[in-house]
Amino acid sequence: MTKSKFWNQLAIFIIALLAILSVREYFSHQLIEKGIDSYQTHTFLNIGANLLLILVSYYLIKRNGLTKIAGIKRTQLKKWYLLIFPLVYLVLVNAIFMDDPNMDLLLPNIGLLAIYTISIGLSEELSIRGFLQSHLINEFGKTKKNIVLSIFISSLFFGLIHLINFDKGIYGELSQVCFATFISVMFGTLLVVTKRLYPLIIIHALIDFVAKLDSTGVPIKQKITESTSIENAVFTTLVILPCLIYGLFLMKKYKLTEQVLKTRNEIIHKTVSKN
Repeated sequence: MTKSKFWNQLAIFIIALLAILSVREYFSHQLIEKGIDSYQTHTFLNIGANLLLILVSYYLIKRNGLTKIAGIKRTQLKKWYLLIFPLVYLVLVNAIFMDDPNMDLLLPNIGLLAIYTISIGLSEELSIRGFLQSHLINEFGKTKKNIVLSIFISSLFFGLIHLINFDKGIYGELSQVCFATFISVMFGTLLVVTKRLYPLIIIHALIDFVAKLDSTGVPIKQKITESTSIENAVFTTLVILPCLIYGLFLMKKYKLTEQVLKTRNEIIHKTVSKN
């Protein structure tokens, strides 16, 4: 891939992602100003934005020949047991700190919640791990050092885009950035080690399903909270810190270059064959 194509595709992705998120936030605020704050309406809006991001991400993955690096096609799941920790730990964390849901609101909306969280898992994994991380690895992932760098760049980007909402105060936003970045480092490393994206999509969806149970059916205005205190922000960061540690442990323990180098060689071979 030429440098110009690499940067062009990266720019298209970033512009498309930021545009989708910004438009979603704009329409959400417009609906709230008009007094429309129902859970169903805002959830459908979020699902629509997620579907757009899924289409854009999958198109860019296919266009740039990243399906194998992204763990979508022509790969087999490796070391599946490494996926147990993120599933069990994050589901338990969300369950422990979950408020009691209003069952009268939860039950009628349980199906919508399931669809919503599946769309979150698909959109975030296809965009951040599927395209962005894989695109970076495909461009300069010749060594373990560069693969790790690709994971951290995509993870930090994922953390920073959570600042778009900026509704939790400075401490709350910083903890959200850390929260998203730490989990992304873990998931990004798991993709390279296990070589399949679909299990991460499922785990991501299950984690979000549990995390959002207590607010399901609640009108959007009731979910707006006060700014997060520094104590709560630090606590949230510490609770999610094991995910970063786990990701770093996997980086150190496992060989990360085999899949990437093989995929790059296949791409070069196909290019030579066509010429």
